[in-house]
Amino acid sequence: MNGTVDDVLNSERAAVLALSLLQREGGLSAAAVWSRLGETWQRLASFGAADALPVADALEHGRLPGPDGGALPIRIGERSLGWLIWRGKAPQSVDEIAALLSGHLQSAVLQAEQAAARVSNETMLEISLLAGESPSLERLLPRLHRLMARLMDASNFYIALLDDDGACLHFPFYVDSRVEPPPAERMFPLDGQDGSLTAWLIRGGKPVALTRERILEVCRDAGLERPIDLPLCWMGAPLVSVGGNLIGAVVLQQYENQPPLTSAEQLMFMFAARHIGFALDRVRYRGQLERQVWLRTSELEGANARLRAEVASRKRAEKFQDVLFRIAELSNTSLSLEAFLSGLHRLLGEMVAARNCLVALYDMINDRISFPYCADEYAVQIKPRKPGKGYIEQVLHSGRPLLVDPYSHLANQEQEESGAQPKSWLGVPLYCGHELLGVLAVQSYESEVVYTFRDQEVLEFVANNIGAALARVRALESLQKAYAELEQRVRERTSELDAVNAQLEFDSLHDPLTKLPNRNYFAKTMRRAWDAYVSGKGDRFAVVFIDLDRFKLVNDTLGHLAGDHLLFEAGARIRSCLRHYDFLARLGGDEFAVLMFGMEAAEECEIIARRIVGEFERPVILAGREVFSTASVGVVLADREHYRKADDLLRDADHAMYCTKQQGRQGYTLFSHQLRIDQADQLALETELRRALEEESQLVPYYQPFIEAETGKLAGFESLVRWQHPQRGLISPGVFLPIAEESGLITRLDRYMLNAACAQLQAWRAEGQVGEHISLHINLSSANFHDPDLVGWIGERIAYYQLPPAMLHLEITESALIDQPETAATVMQALHALGVKLALDDFGTGYSALSYLHRYKFDVLKIDQSFVFELEHKEESAAIVRAILALASALGLDVVAEGVETASQLAILREMRCSKLQGFYFAAPAPGWNIDWERLARFERDIRSVA
Repeated sequence: MNGTVDDVLNSERAAVLALSLLQREGGLSAAAVWSRLGETWQRLASFGAADALPVADALEHGRLPGPDGGALPIRIGERSLGWLIWRGKAPQSVDEIAALLSGHLQSAVLQAEQAAARVSNETMLEISLLAGESPSLERLLPRLHRLMARLMDASNFYIALLDDDGACLHFPFYVDSRVEPPPAERMFPLDGQDGSLTAWLIRGGKPVALTRERILEVCRDAGLERPIDLPLCWMGAPLVSVGGNLIGAVVLQQYENQPPLTSAEQLMFMFAARHIGFALDRVRYRGQLERQVWLRTSELEGANARLRAEVASRKRAEKFQDVLFRIAELSNTSLSLEAFLSGLHRLLGEMVAARNCLVALYDMINDRISFPYCADEYAVQIKPRKPGKGYIEQVLHSGRPLLVDPYSHLANQEQEESGAQPKSWLGVPLYCGHELLGVLAVQSYESEVVYTFRDQEVLEFVANNIGAALARVRALESLQKAYAELEQRVRERTSELDAVNAQLEFDSLHDPLTKLPNRNYFAKTMRRAWDAYVSGKGDRFAVVFIDLDRFKLVNDTLGHLAGDHLLFEAGARIRSCLRHYDFLARLGGDEFAVLMFGMEAAEECEIIARRIVGEFERPVILAGREVFSTASVGVVLADREHYRKADDLLRDADHAMYCTKQQGRQGYTLFSHQLRIDQADQLALETELRRALEEESQLVPYYQPFIEAETGKLAGFESLVRWQHPQRGLISPGVFLPIAEESGLITRLDRYMLNAACAQLQAWRAEGQVGEHISLHINLSSANFHDPDLVGWIGERIAYYQLPPAMLHLEITESALIDQPETAATVMQALHALGVKLALDDFGTGYSALSYLHRYKFDVLKIDQSFVFELEHKEESAAIVRAILALASALGLDVVAEGVETASQLAILREMRCSKLQGFYFAAPAPGWNIDWERLARFERDIRSVA
């Protein structure tokens, strides 16, 4: 590979060749080729009066050679490599020649940069390797300086390092041609009053390059000491360890006699500073590690010496540990206190000189000190006494151990326990928890035996075991007393618990309001009676199910307190109808059940059932008013042939009660085999009805027309549901509608019918059969009032089928208004707001309260067919119809008379001016595809002809 000099010669030869080609083409009096070398420009070749041409630096700043010349920049992309400048007329090939020159110049630049990068990489590698090759900073730093000199002019170069605390810095290497270097061992405060540029650089933590003017500005602003000899350029970079910590700085200075640093050299300096920091950090870390190894070795030697001493101490303590373990075992035995203390004394003698030992206990109540154990050379037995001024009293008073040796100021104090004076005495307090019980003491009469603090520690441990033993004796006495008290309390609590259990058992089996047996108690009794009956050990019995009619209305109207009173009164009345051995229970809510024993025939059951029904014909006084609440009763007689378990009896009694309610309430029903068949058939029908609602072929809407009485015109249709069962055939609505009501399917059925009727009405309108004056009546069950989405859904159907809302008439029965008046009012108001019309169905058969017409804003009244049927025979029915028509006229309501079947009925109603008529006389209900439109048109013509 050619060197840098060869590259320049190659560039020069290329420039000469290019100019010769231009000169050969003619037209040029002078030309020159300039090339950029770093930050400077070099003229590679020229001919003619080239000195009169502008230089490349002037061309870079926008100067042109004049009108008789030209200049062309030599570029690669956005990078400027040189200039081709001439005087005269430029030949046509000047652009191609400039392009050839750009390739040569680019190659020269790249080769020069590659050579410089190779030198810098080798230098960085050698700097990194120096940390492992140099054992100390003194040998490392000069070699670093020599390596830096490869990259740039490093004649004025120094390195500053921080101490371990980072508070001071020193200059271990300093080379400068004009300034005397500071001593390498001298420390300079980093935050001194007259700080230097180096300290300022380290505090800033960022590399800087300062000109002379900038140096003066920084010194003035930061209050730094001005350098003795100002450099032309001052460049420094902080030295950072591998962990990112500042360890010093490296600085390079340039004076007037040195060439200025290029930007590439400045970048190289900053890059090299990072490698220098890592190298210095490794050398310093190695030195610190060596010092730590030396310190750790010294510590280990000291620890080894302490360990040997500890091993000797542990061997000495093993003997004491064995004795202490045996003392602990002794304290857990059931020995008497005297035997325990004697054994403790023997073991204590193996650890300390305990030839003379005593235990003193203090009785705080009697203020006396007793001595349950005493072994002394001079005092055989010590009698209990009042506290005095001896060593024992001092321990009791302070609650702390007391050690008396020959050098103590207490050594000459007289002892009351014996006549001889001990040479050394040691006593420790005995505690049981936080209670001070007494003192354990040992004493010596020999001057050779002197107790120490180690003996005191052993004696304190033993005292803890004595305290535990004493506590155990006291605890035994307390335990015996507690046992006696506990037995008495157990007897008392047992009596209380028996009473509470009896009450709990009663509460769990009885209703808290009426105090009658509850559902669980009834079920258990019924199962026992059934098991006895099935096994032949018991009599036949009957189950009676009783439900109060209109209890919810009483409860909601008069309040829960009145409802509770009604339930209590109902339980008493039922009880009065039964025999003393019959079993009455409240199952929950307003439901009661009775087990009647000894019933062999249905007639016996009916007698009591009639008695119960008759008992509720009398009024009940609630909240100062008379209230009538009848009862619906269901009765089932136990039968081994048809029943397998007792729960089925209650189920069938419940079903019989509901049959009573369906027949008008206030009565009784005796469950029979036919009811059982009907019950199974109802369950099957309910399942099949659910399937029919999911299809579209079984439930068929039938439409019965009603006409205007005066003109005979078609006024509308009433939509009636018919069930075309695939196996059973056509099923009457009277059969499956009660099942739908009871199972909750009525809301789905109503929606099904409403959707189908709207679809049929849209089809008739599309065919031109009906106009907007036609109304479509659809029955709406009261169960729909609980559906919050009802109004929105109806509005969505009306919009979907694009029907005028006023064509839709929803027929509502009076029972819906009685069961839930508030909810009904809210829903009906929303339906009115939607534009839907409302009709009161079967008017006159129920309560027919006039307040309904005022409160609920009906649009149409439908006279029940029972009144129309008797028009010809009973004047009362005619009077009722006239009254209804007068009422409707006064309130502005439309009227539809149902059940018109004869011409005479038609004539009477026309005479009464009833506006609309409906019945088999005009047409029977038929599917939408089978409406006889010709027959309906004929009625209009016939009535007009009669009129």
